[in-house]
Amino acid sequence: MDIYTCELDPDTKTVLRLYLFTKVQNVDVIKNNIINGIWNCAVIKASLIADPLQVAVAANKAVVAEKLNSMVTKTVFAEILYNLSLTKNISQSLNKFGIDKDNSLLFCFLITDEKNDTENIISKVEGEQRPISDLAKYSNMKDIKSLYKLNNLKGNEDIVDIIVSKMVTKNFISH
Repeated sequence: MDIYTCELDPDTKTVLRLYLFTKVQNVDVIKNNIINGIWNCAVIKASLIADPLQVAVAANKAVVAEKLNSMVTKTVFAEILYNLSLTKNISQSLNKFGIDKDNSLLFCFLITDEKNDTENIISKVEGEQRPISDLAKYSNMKDIKSLYKLNNLKGNEDIVDIIVSKMVTKNFISH
């Protein structure tokens, strides 16, 4: 199955791995496992992600912040959701991007030599695993444009570049 894998900052010795699932039936179980710290992953609403690069940038910022002990949130996975958002409000970030009632979900794993819970968690997801190349089919461009304040943008060709730029500059600029 087509998944997204990306090496993050070399100093962190971490690899990002993304899995796309649709028609997820056990959303409440997944949410409880994440909230209670049983599962070490982030679960993101696929409808709010235009491209895996968006998550890679957020994850890279998160692992670097963890390494430097400068995280804003309590966990590196919450930090990923926080980094996806333009707001500096942690609760809003987690509520907006985190698992809810959506049944199309993006599972985000941070893999190191010491830790890899991927197979254990993926095997417990009751849904259809889809190739990551199908992500665009589940992305809601209207919601993405609204979320990132891009309603005046005519096409979608530069949207990922603009989103990533806004994400990385949120600490310096008020969007």
